[in-house]
Amino acid sequence: MKLSDHKALTLAETVHPKHTCIAIHDMQNDFCTEGGTIYKRAARHPEIIAAAVRETASLVKVARGAGVKIVYFKQFHLPNAADIPASHVQHLVSSGLAVESADIPCIRGTWGHQIVDALAPHADDIVIDKASFNDIHGSIIDKVLRIQVVETVLLTGVSSHAGVLGTYFGVLDCGYHFYLPRECVAGYVPELHEAAMKIMRPHVVGAAEIVQAWGAAGKRHS
Repeated sequence: MKLSDHKALTLAETVHPKHTCIAIHDMQNDFCTEGGTIYKRAARHPEIIAAAVRETASLVKVARGAGVKIVYFKQFHLPNAADIPASHVQHLVSSGLAVESADIPCIRGTWGHQIVDALAPHADDIVIDKASFNDIHGSIIDKVLRIQVVETVLLTGVSSHAGVLGTYFGVLDCGYHFYLPRECVAGYVPELHEAAMKIMRPHVVGAAEIVQAWGAAGKRHS
């Protein structure tokens, strides 16, 4: 059988609210808010990060109304970098993202660990802590998504050329359908963001297309 003979699902079928979640990756104060440990060192164009947060909040609002699950992939680390291997520490130092242990982002329980105000979780949302660039690796995310009968993941967040890209391949390896709403993904370095989006382009769509697909699904079942 030729792979081209495989019947592809339409966008509306793929992102149907009954089996879809929005995954919000690392949209936390240390990454997305002025004063955050990574934000203050890496965000060359703060307006780009702010726009992605704003667009994600808009998409999440529509998603809630459509009955789409909202899941947060929330970065965390232990104090004094107790959970971070030497190779990761070297990455942070060589990238200019950390100089001392106080620079480690998202220490559990700190302001930097919290989700940004514009995307504050609701009581029935799902928040999952994780400590890897690839959110799937070493976390319970895959288990939780399968328990929730999620088939399609809409991946949003920062940074496109780091954790989002790593999670892209993690989700792909696990066999989920998935898309990245382009307006809801951002990176700190524009040229690296563009490169990452080119890598992920088979799964990149406009947020408006997703909203339109949800509307079509609602009309068919009304």
